[in-house]
Amino acid sequence: MGNSSLIDGQTLISMGSVFQLGFFSPVNNSATAYIGIWYYNIPPRESKVVVWVANRNKSVDTSMTSLNLTSDGNLILFEEGTRVWSTGTSAELNSARLQLLDSGNLALTADNSNRILWQSFDHECDTFLPGMKLGFDLWTNTSWQFLSWMSATDPSPGMYVGKFEKYNVPDFFTQSVNGSVKIFRTGPWNGLWFAGLPMLGNSILERNINFTYVSNQNETYYIHEYETRSPQLTRTVVDADGTYKTWSFVGGGWRLFLSFPTDDCDHYNYCGRNSVCTKGYYSSSCRCLEGFEKKNVVECARKEPLRCSSNRFWKEASVKVPDTENATSRGTISLDACKKLCLDDCSCVAYAVINGPYGCITWRGDLLDLRSFTDGGDDLYIRLPESSTSNWKKLEWAIVISTLLGIILLCSVGVLVRRRRRNRALQFPNVEKGSISAFNVLPSHDLHTIKVATNDFSEENKLGEGGFGVVYKGQFDDGQKIAVKKLSRYSSQGPNEFQNEVSVIAKLQHRNLVRLLGFCVEGDERLMIFEYMENRSLDAFIYDKAKSSLLNWQRRFSIIIGIARGLLYLHQDSRLRVIHRDLKPSNILLDKDMNPKISDFGIARIFEGDNALEDATTRPVGTL
Repeated sequence: MGNSSLIDGQTLISMGSVFQLGFFSPVNNSATAYIGIWYYNIPPRESKVVVWVANRNKSVDTSMTSLNLTSDGNLILFEEGTRVWSTGTSAELNSARLQLLDSGNLALTADNSNRILWQSFDHECDTFLPGMKLGFDLWTNTSWQFLSWMSATDPSPGMYVGKFEKYNVPDFFTQSVNGSVKIFRTGPWNGLWFAGLPMLGNSILERNINFTYVSNQNETYYIHEYETRSPQLTRTVVDADGTYKTWSFVGGGWRLFLSFPTDDCDHYNYCGRNSVCTKGYYSSSCRCLEGFEKKNVVECARKEPLRCSSNRFWKEASVKVPDTENATSRGTISLDACKKLCLDDCSCVAYAVINGPYGCITWRGDLLDLRSFTDGGDDLYIRLPESSTSNWKKLEWAIVISTLLGIILLCSVGVLVRRRRRNRALQFPNVEKGSISAFNVLPSHDLHTIKVATNDFSEENKLGEGGFGVVYKGQFDDGQKIAVKKLSRYSSQGPNEFQNEVSVIAKLQHRNLVRLLGFCVEGDERLMIFEYMENRSLDAFIYDKAKSSLLNWQRRFSIIIGIARGLLYLHQDSRLRVIHRDLKPSNILLDKDMNPKISDFGIARIFEGDNALEDATTRPVGTL
């Protein structure tokens, strides 16, 4: 076709009416304008969600500007006859065609052959769309990356870029444009998703996303597309502050369903060199890796230097493997073969075997940006100095002595348990005598099993605490995750409250009530075993600035409705009429899908009979 032009007020719309190309101003009533692509007919219309900008480096005055497609295959933005921006193509063609595709890609093609001369998907902006490549082309020495806006109202190139680094084991980062500040790292590709984002697996399954990763001698890139034919509106953005967010258009609005960094441990190398970050319930903690000790506030150093003869390894389980800048891929081999390769290389300080194309990976130098995961992650094997023969002999004797002491201790514990069980009825008379029938519907667990499940009630497994005592995360041998509520000996919730909570929950079944899986009464220990709630309690979201942003109105409304359904069941629909008497955000637990469940029935009251609700409460109850 001949020369064509686009001026202010005119737009180009994709065939399926998904995207629109035209002039836009990021600030209302401003003469500053850009050529961009945004979602077509998506409310609210007043706030365009722009996914690509052509003339990022220079705005134009629309009254004097036009976008021209020349017959030789060049797209040029003119302002008063001066070239402001162009595709830089000139194929000496008789005709060329410009198309805006439903994917959001602006493609300039040779009209006769559909050969792509230029496409917007090859030129970065701040948004990554399904169908885009993210990586680098070794043949042309160019990168597919995305670059933040300077601010929410200024689309000029900003301070942060999302890109793959051209390492032997490629790693994706969000970092400052000059690379001096790294914000976040995903970890290498593991064949399904990125190794440092184990939580991404559920999002892929739920949204039917087809992830593809290509790595060969010519190019390395990642791409994702939806398996369904109808386009699903999603976008991933690097914001002006360097955060990485993924949005999905659901129910008439944009919903944030992934955001990184999500916590302190996601921030690049938060704990410094040769250390690992662990996210706690209230805050994150740092510790040096095995064989290292604190050198200063930003790094750990080896206690003893490594020698080439060093042949011991420490397994750091379920972690995000270190920054791969100093890593080497050894291919798909067994764990033992990978260990041997590391032993044979005097510079190797650690190794891991992960799924995907890179298999065995070895590291040299310092180990950076490690974090632990409760679920997922990979095992990292860290090389330690070789111990002397005398040390090994001491260790052997220590093992023998510890084993003998363990046998003696085990026998003593068996005798003690028997004695305690005899005294159990005296210590918990209400539970043992008067109302044990209320417990018959639930399995009773022995204390030893629960100790094993919670790593002996370790600090790492601690989820939270209150006036009742402490709640710990645990896992049974069959893999079932649990939350164990361990009443303190000094708790205001004594035997009556314990019995009350177990009895009440055992008789109630509703999707918005936390499920009690079992209990334990042994000696002076009183334990309740609940289903594990991945997102903890509602108060952790409400009173945390970062987390509260995840509670958009749609999510808040859903939580409110869930709580209301649970209360309706308690007050009206259940065979028992129950008043909770201590409903508060910390007693609303959230599962992995953010569904609310009412918990903590220690001071709940059951009303029976037609006139039950007329009964008076004779003492103050609940939280001050």
